[in-house]
Amino acid sequence: MNLLSAIRAPQIDWWALSPINVLAAGGVVVLLAGLVSNSKLRSWLVPLLAIDTLAAAGVLLAMRWNDPQTIVAGALRVDNLTVAMGLICIVGAAVAVVLSMRSDTEATVGSGEYHSLMIFTVLGMAVLIAANDLVTVFAGLELLSIPLYVLCASELRRERSLESGLKYLIVGSVGSATLLYGSALLYGAAGTTSFDGIAAHLTGSDMIGDPLLLAGIALLVVGLAFKASVAPFHQWTPDVYEGSPTPVTSFMAVATKAAAFGFAVRLLTGPLLPAIDDWQPILAALSVVTIIVGNFGALGQESVKRLLAWSSVAQAGYLLAVITVET
Repeated sequence: MNLLSAIRAPQIDWWALSPINVLAAGGVVVLLAGLVSNSKLRSWLVPLLAIDTLAAAGVLLAMRWNDPQTIVAGALRVDNLTVAMGLICIVGAAVAVVLSMRSDTEATVGSGEYHSLMIFTVLGMAVLIAANDLVTVFAGLELLSIPLYVLCASELRRERSLESGLKYLIVGSVGSATLLYGSALLYGAAGTTSFDGIAAHLTGSDMIGDPLLLAGIALLVVGLAFKASVAPFHQWTPDVYEGSPTPVTSFMAVATKAAAFGFAVRLLTGPLLPAIDDWQPILAALSVVTIIVGNFGALGQESVKRLLAWSSVAQAGYLLAVITVET
């Protein structure tokens, strides 16, 4: 009893956390709406609830513009970067929901399940973009990735769709494990998982150039490169994009890039900014290679989805170039 009384929950600003709460609650409501027995009612009720959930989350998120705040004991930071990248993810998901109404995919996997997975993926993206702690980063990354694995394989009658989900699961797991390993090494070097604590530790010490720190940064960059389709960690992208349902492919091409870019900006220009001389040359080289590989890879494509995949690889290179140049 004394141990329980000693536990103090962190102070939470529920208003600042409301977009994430709306996505979580809306995902559950959409899932339950999929249990409606009337198929005609279900066919328009579930997409409508999904769009309403995304719209409500988008409005609440937009209201946080120019009102930066760190919430949940420093685990999340809601600022203009969170709002901008979060709105891109929400709009991408809303477009995918509309496109899905003309597709048979949701009927194959279940209307409620399909749209709730889409919402939970956006929830993971919102957490990842707003993450201000290494533990929160991993939680957001997994919440983003696991529903997306299922969405990629949601056309159960197509062999390519199942292959797409399996490939994304394997490669995504490798990327998540690499990022987690890098986070562990960075924690070992800095002694804290908080972005603010890491920045303060690197600024006030002579750790720049420490092998443990450099290894952690390298693994974090590699894990991010897997998720963002950065060359040479992009090989999974064309096959996964081609096998996924068309609405999911369009969603991945936009939203996953926005989430990865938002996380990269927050990590590299925040806690790891003191080590810019170590990671900037690597990012510059990766951006050049990615742009070249993406554009040349798209030249011989006849499939629109594979063309979109190679285009997304090139776009990842351009986004990396922006981070490299601006910092």
